Amino acid sequence: MSITISEKEHRLLSLLRAQSGPVSLETTAHELGISEETARSLLDSLVQKKLVTRQVEARHFYELSSEAQHYARDGLPEVQLARLLGRRKGGAHLSELEADRSFPRELVQLALGWAKRNGWITLGKKDGKPWVALTQAAQNAEKHPVQEALHKAANRNQLEESELGGDSSTRQAVHTELLRRNLASLVSRDQITASITQTGLQVLRESPPRKEQIGELTPDLLRSGAWRDSPFRAYNLLGPVPNLYLGKKHPYVEFVDRVARSLIGLGFQEAKGPLVELEFWNCDALFMPQDHVAREVHDIYHIKTPRGPGRIAYPLLLQQVARTHEDGWTTKSTGWSYKFSPDVTRQLVLRSQTTAVSMRYLAEHHEAPLRMFCIDRNFRPEKFDATHSAEFLQCEGIIGGVGLTLRDLLGYLRAIAEGVGIKKIRFKPGYFPFTEPSVEGFIHIPGIGWREALPGGIFRPEVTQPLGIDFPVLAWGIGIDRLAMAALDIHDIRELCTHNLAQLRNASLRV
Repeated sequence: MSITISEKEHRLLSLLRAQSGPVSLETTAHELGISEETARSLLDSLVQKKLVTRQVEARHFYELSSEAQHYARDGLPEVQLARLLGRRKGGAHLSELEADRSFPRELVQLALGWAKRNGWITLGKKDGKPWVALTQAAQNAEKHPVQEALHKAANRNQLEESELGGDSSTRQAVHTELLRRNLASLVSRDQITASITQTGLQVLRESPPRKEQIGELTPDLLRSGAWRDSPFRAYNLLGPVPNLYLGKKHPYVEFVDRVARSLIGLGFQEAKGPLVELEFWNCDALFMPQDHVAREVHDIYHIKTPRGPGRIAYPLLLQQVARTHEDGWTTKSTGWSYKFSPDVTRQLVLRSQTTAVSMRYLAEHHEAPLRMFCIDRNFRPEKFDATHSAEFLQCEGIIGGVGLTLRDLLGYLRAIAEGVGIKKIRFKPGYFPFTEPSVEGFIHIPGIGWREALPGGIFRPEVTQPLGIDFPVLAWGIGIDRLAMAALDIHDIRELCTHNLAQLRNASLRV
C-alpha cells in the first residue's frame, strides 16, 4: 500500500486501534501529550487519507458563572442558611443571622427568599423580633437538585446537559433555575470523535512511520541549512481550526462609542457634568416645580452625607430661575405661584437625568447655532426588571438655532435610531415639565415589543430665557440602554453589563 504516515500519525492510529469505540479529540490530545490544535491537524490529515472517520456531534453544556463557582464550593445561599439554622437548633432571630460571621451578610435576604420558596423555613416573631425557623423539608437541602448539579460541575466549572439528574420535570426545573438565577449559561460545542477504518488498520500493519515532517520554518533551520533536507508537512487551508478569542471592546462600550462618534461627525460637541448634582441644575433650571412628584424619594436619590448646601456659581441666574418659578418673570408665563426655596435648590442629589448637563452647557453658551451631546450615567430608584435599572446611561442632546421646529427634532431622533439599525419607530405626543411641545418615541425591541426610548421636545421659554437664550432649543434624553438592547439583540437590560464570556465573545452589533 502506497500510503505513508508520519510518526505522530502512527501513534494516533495506534491509539484508535487500542480503543473499542470512537475516541474524543480531547482524549486523543491528552493521551498523545499534544495540544488539541495539533491533534485536530493530525486527525484532518488522516481523514483525508481515509484512514480515520470523524464524527461531529453538537453537545450542550452549562457553563458556571463566577457566582455559581463559589456556590459549588460553599453551597447555595439557601443551603448555607439551612446549615446555619441547623447549627442553631433549627431557629434564630434575623439579627443573629445577619451578625453571624460564618454567613455573608449580603446573602441573607437572597437566602431567605429562596429558602422560603423551597418551603425550608417559616418566618415569624419571637420575643417581638423577626424569627426564622427550619421546616422538615430543609432536611434534604444538601440534596437539592440545583446544588447537586453545581457539585457535579465544581471541578471543571461546566456540566453537560445530559448530566442533570432526576426525571424530566426535575431536569427542566434545574435548567430554568440555573438560567433564571444567572448561575450558568447554556452553550453548544461540537464534540469531535474519531474511529480507525479498515484501511487505517492495514496501513498501520504494513507501513512503518516515516521521518517526522516539519510544520514550522524556524530560525535554527534557516541558520543551519537543515531545511534543505527536511520534509515539510503540507498545509490544508480548508481544514477546521480552533476558535481564537482575541481581545476586543465590550459590545456595549463599542455601541456607545459608535453613537458618540456618529454625533461628533454630525458636528455635536461632547460635554460632561457631575454625577452628584444640585437640585438647581437637575430640576429647578428645568422649570420643574419644587413640589413636583418627580422629586419624591421614589424618583431621585438624595445625598445623605454631605447634606449640603451646595454652591451655585450664577447668582443672577438663580434669581431669574426663582422669579420664573414664582410668577413667570419676563417669560409671559404665570409660573407655578409658590415661594421658591433657595435651601431646596442647593440640596445635593444623584443626577437623575443628563438634562442637567444641558442646563450647565446653556448657562455658558448663548449664541446660535449650537449642538451638544452627553452620554453618561444617571440614577433613579427603579425596580430592576428586563427594561429598567437603577443606574442607566442616557444620551442627552440639544440643538439650538433660529427657525428650528418639532419636525427637525423628529428627524434627528429618527436618524439616530436608524443609524444603529432600528427601523421600527413610533412617535406620540408627550408631556415633560420643561419642554413644549413634547414627544415620546417608541422603538420595537425583538422579543420584548414596543418600549419608550426617544423622549424629546423644545425647551419652554421658562427654561431658556433665564439662561439668556432667545432662540428655539431642541432637546432629547434618549434611553441609550434600550437602543443597545435592540442593536445587540438582548432581551434583558441586565445583560448589557454581563461578564458571561461566551456571550461576550459571540456578541455583535446588528449594523
